[in-house]
Amino acid sequence: MKKATCKDLRGACDKMITGKTPEEMGENCKKHVMQMIQETDEAHLSAIQDMQQLSKEDQNAWYEEFAAGFNGLQDA
Repeated sequence: MKKATCKDLRGACDKMITGKTPEEMGENCKKHVMQMIQETDEAHLSAIQDMQQLSKEDQNAWYEEFAAGFNGLQDA
């Protein structure tokens, strides 16, 4: 299992997000961000808006880069 901060995943805080795969970590981060948005956290809302402004190609490129470096993340 690997770990990274919400910020490392283009989020807005230092909460540790864990996952066994890049996909699992992405889903765990998404759940965290959605919870923070429900709590009307402006920083997370801004982070999600920034990500949504990227083109699909740029979003996919970011994810591919993240997935390629996943094994280099710290162990949880």
